[in-house]
Amino acid sequence: MSSTDYTQMLSLRGRVFVVLGAGQGIGEEVVRALSQCGASVVCVDSVLARAEQVAAAHGGVAMAADVTNPDDMRRVFGEVAKMHSDGPLGIVNVVGMVIRNELQAEDEDKGSWKRQFELVLDHAWLTLHFGAKAMGDKGGCMVFIGSIAGHVVRSGAALAYASAKAGLHHLVKGAAHELARSNIRVNVVAPGLTRTPRLVANNAAQYWEQESARIPMGRPGETSDVASAVLYLASPLAAYVTGNVIAVDGGSSLGAVGAFKLAAS
Repeated sequence: MSSTDYTQMLSLRGRVFVVLGAGQGIGEEVVRALSQCGASVVCVDSVLARAEQVAAAHGGVAMAADVTNPDDMRRVFGEVAKMHSDGPLGIVNVVGMVIRNELQAEDEDKGSWKRQFELVLDHAWLTLHFGAKAMGDKGGCMVFIGSIAGHVVRSGAALAYASAKAGLHHLVKGAAHELARSNIRVNVVAPGLTRTPRLVANNAAQYWEQESARIPMGRPGETSDVASAVLYLASPLAAYVTGNVIAVDGGSSLGAVGAFKLAAS
């Protein structure tokens, strides 16, 4: 008969987690979830004031950094590696906003395509590189926020974003295979439409009603839905889970293919 204590497996006491993009929305909710389970959280955001506000609310440490800058990422994980921890290091990378790109636009905007990949894919590579070094022989786990757009065909204004997220999903799977022998787990949480503060502020009630009708479960996701999946992957409950993409989308990706109305952001 098993003697496994599942409540204890959800405890993160003695663990240090770095949350990149912690200052608002999903990032802030992830910090809340991790801290409630006992983790010490390093809150990293591009805006120091946002990082400080979230860190103060949850007993964390605030740091400002541009996650697309290798020097900033080297500095962040260099500092994190010095912190005392009884367990393996955890990393959650939430950064990855949409930049609208139109394939058939009258004037091609090469800068927006490049910036989209910087904000979704390039910093993920830096996280894997510097994060794995900081973990050392203690191992750890990394969770990246992807998107259902990364494995369901999207066109129109979301084509570049979807392409970058698909690259992120593939990168994570390959990294998971490479880092498994170092006792480092790497996974993705892929949300569907989620009521983040930015999207709520920029989209009228009619938008949410229309999009809710397209979702099998009849509602968009909340930031707590995403944070709950992150918490599972970050905890010992997922000790044998790596290289996976977990969709948190209310069933939206079940057969949904094609263009969709992109939320204002």
